[in-house]
Amino acid sequence: MRRRQHVEPHRHRRRHRGRRPVDPGGSALIPNHMPHHRSPQHHPSNGKRSRTMRKSNRPWVAAVSAVAAGSLLLGGCAAGSADSDGGDAADVSDELVVALAGDIDNFDPHTNQLIIYEYAIRELVFSSLVDYDVDLNLQGDLATEFEANEDATEFPFPLDADAVFHDGTPVDAAAVIESLERAADGTDSIWSGRLADVQSYDAPDDQTVVITLNSPNAAFLSGIASIAIVAPSGFDDASSSPVGSGPYEFVSWSANDEIVLERFEDYFGEAAATESIVYKPVADQQVALNSLYSGDIDIVSSVTSATAEQVDTDRAGIVEPSATNSLSLIEFNASGTLGDERVRQALAMALDKESIRDIAYGGDGSIQWSPIPESSWAYAEQEGYSYDLDAAAALLEEAGASDLSFTLEIPSGFPDAEQIARVWQASLAEIGVTLTPNVTELSVWLDAYVSRNYDATWNVFNVGADPNSFFDIIMNPHLTDDYVSPEVSGLAADALAVSDESARADIYGELQQILVEELPIMTVQFTPIYSVAATGVDGYAVNPLGWPMLTDATVAE
Repeated sequence: MRRRQHVEPHRHRRRHRGRRPVDPGGSALIPNHMPHHRSPQHHPSNGKRSRTMRKSNRPWVAAVSAVAAGSLLLGGCAAGSADSDGGDAADVSDELVVALAGDIDNFDPHTNQLIIYEYAIRELVFSSLVDYDVDLNLQGDLATEFEANEDATEFPFPLDADAVFHDGTPVDAAAVIESLERAADGTDSIWSGRLADVQSYDAPDDQTVVITLNSPNAAFLSGIASIAIVAPSGFDDASSSPVGSGPYEFVSWSANDEIVLERFEDYFGEAAATESIVYKPVADQQVALNSLYSGDIDIVSSVTSATAEQVDTDRAGIVEPSATNSLSLIEFNASGTLGDERVRQALAMALDKESIRDIAYGGDGSIQWSPIPESSWAYAEQEGYSYDLDAAAALLEEAGASDLSFTLEIPSGFPDAEQIARVWQASLAEIGVTLTPNVTELSVWLDAYVSRNYDATWNVFNVGADPNSFFDIIMNPHLTDDYVSPEVSGLAADALAVSDESARADIYGELQQILVEELPIMTVQFTPIYSVAATGVDGYAVNPLGWPMLTDATVAE
């Protein structure tokens, strides 16, 4: 039985990069987490500067600040053992090995849509103008400060003069603008929508970028926190040899074997704690745990509740978040077999969420129909659909779909998704509906997702500090493809045009009601995601999104 542990909030140093509430830009996917409590570990700064950012009190800045959830820190010991201060630097390994749920084969931050890429590569290899700290408070990254004019259409960003790319070239205004223009206009860019309303990028001097919008956007700062600044010299090879200015630089990738990052000694912020990070793709969570027990892996980035229950807490530690923004959901292709709204409603009536929570998540998590977490200022409770197979069968008959068959796409490495499919499949079989789960490698799943080549697909999405993250990342691709709704598109735009939080909450309340009624997507539940770390791992934190934060992490030799 897993021992539940008290975890103290981790107060991260400002320049140690927080996780952005972003997610893949057209998809989502992948979880993470861990235990024990200790005081924050402090590493030498190596002469690098650490600043306290000047925060704006303007309402459009406040709107992107923290979700009500604490950060988590993993101490340097397994459950039940004594606290450790991590030992002397000489006792710390120069390598940290981390298991990921799948491989990464595209390293371009402007085109990769996977959450594992976001936290494993983009957060460490690249910098952005602004980002989030461990508690999801907006802070400067390349920008030394950030503000907006009175109507939130002009955003000046003074740049850190010490910032350089991994190729040695300066991160100046010209390079930043060139990278942003690539993200706005590049082929297959996932961030073009976030920059679509930009009127101009200006450089009044070499160290200042000014972005001017055509109209107010209350979520603009939240949105650009996701957009990595790529070295112009690395544009052509970004998918295979990414060049950024983050605390780690990319070294190598061996398909289905490992990804290697090394500490960037000229990083403009505080130096990362460990010399190199090695990622290992391990889809089977039990295999990953066994490798951790044997000493081959130091951290398993994400495991389900069921796997966490099996962890030997004498040999490893677990952290469970005090709250979670990780949403397990089903996305429908509303232009295909499941195009009839009544059919999707019937499928919702056949989704036994209580059984799913018990079976797939060990009783953990929060069942709800809204895609916005209950901790958010924009959350509006939705009644949803009761589990009722008779009503589901009647609605299918009314829609002429009593003999319905469809396929549910699932990426490998997510046993909870497979358990959801089995529970749903059994219920649907009772009313004559055939659900066929199709489990594929992560890259294959992603190709089908992006091309909308599916009937239905499971996904997991970390809803960010601003609710626009869900509508931007998950809903926008549907709204321009299979679920065309001028009403939803208009309301989503209206929510960005006002800065008053209560007014925005009212609009998002309307949006949540429409989504629950029309079901282009169907929430399963908000789900805690766990991470496991070996004895001797220290300084490892996880933010409220469940993303591992590795810049402070070390492991004893």
